[in-house]
Amino acid sequence: MKDFHRADKKLIKKINTVSILKVIRENGPISRADISKKIGLNPATVSSNVSDLLNLRIIKEIGSGESSGGRKPILLELNSNELYIIGVDMGIKKVTTGLIDIEGNIINKTILYYTENPDTDDVINVIKESIYEVVKGYDNDLDKVIGIGMGIHGVVDTEEGISIYAPAFNWHNIDIVKSFESEFNTSVIIDNDVRAMALGEKWFGKAKESKNFVLLNIGTGVGAGIYLNGSLYRGNNFGAGEIGHIRISDQRIKCKCGHYGCFDAIASGPGIVTRFIKGLKSGKSSSILNRMDIKDITSEKIYGEALKGDELSIQILRETGKYIGIGISMIVNILNPKMILIAGGVSRAEKFLFDEIKNTVFKKSINNNLKLLYIGETYLKENSGIVGAATLIIKDIFSI
Repeated sequence: MKDFHRADKKLIKKINTVSILKVIRENGPISRADISKKIGLNPATVSSNVSDLLNLRIIKEIGSGESSGGRKPILLELNSNELYIIGVDMGIKKVTTGLIDIEGNIINKTILYYTENPDTDDVINVIKESIYEVVKGYDNDLDKVIGIGMGIHGVVDTEEGISIYAPAFNWHNIDIVKSFESEFNTSVIIDNDVRAMALGEKWFGKAKESKNFVLLNIGTGVGAGIYLNGSLYRGNNFGAGEIGHIRISDQRIKCKCGHYGCFDAIASGPGIVTRFIKGLKSGKSSSILNRMDIKDITSEKIYGEALKGDELSIQILRETGKYIGIGISMIVNILNPKMILIAGGVSRAEKFLFDEIKNTVFKKSINNNLKLLYIGETYLKENSGIVGAATLIIKDIFSI
């Protein structure tokens, strides 16, 4: 059992240094005197709290600034090499885990796959194994780990630390936080996986300056993380963002929720494969059958075939862009966000998707809500899950 027992996070909360840390993060390198001016604390209080943070190695002195007449001030900044978080991105087929520093940089990363048809214990054990794996070779740095942030598939009660419902695994009311805190003896915070991605993009990605944006994750499934008026929106029962289950098509393709024509069933990776095979069975030809059996077709392979010029592959991906555009237009008309950020494996086919997405959104959205609207990929891309999960802990440290 790895014992991440460092008490820094709790100690930070006990001493009155959160506002000081926030100023150093946002304005560093910065002097003690300038910190005092920015937050209105007297110099002695700032100096005392800075000493505590220096002793904890959470910040560091990096040299002298410009003098305004007296001694040159000593400048302070975050000590990113001394404060680590483990970020866990729980997918439907795999778990990606990262060792992340306090500025969102990835120190190490690992990916493990679940067994076929895993039960609850199988999934939990693979996630725990991924945490052990990501800190291998970093035994001397374990005391720097201040917490584990986890992005969990499905509906999550982040306040109680419970996975209410994970549809891909058909589990209900699993106490994730209790299980992982007892295993690793450190603070654990969980949230829905796509909301964690949105949080990461807000802190370290393209959405830093945006108060109203939606991150749309399109991969094995479809979900959304929503920021409204500067805050992550979870909904009344933690169910906000389940856009995968709005209807975007009249096609009789059944979703795992039991309905037909859902965003998830039509435009996710598996949805692309379903529609592609439907095209083959209707008599359309594709060069993909020269390379593999129909059972081996994946959305990634369809994309690869599209790059080679296969007409059916290109057609299916362009249609996917239109379907995604229909879903996004609903978001735009209802929420009027400033940004729509698109993440997940399907977004890698942007060459065939994005023009169709944008054209459809602009046709189906009201003009007022299109003003200054940005639609594009995330900055963090395939790392948005682990960085976002780690940001759950980072945000908690800097919250006032």
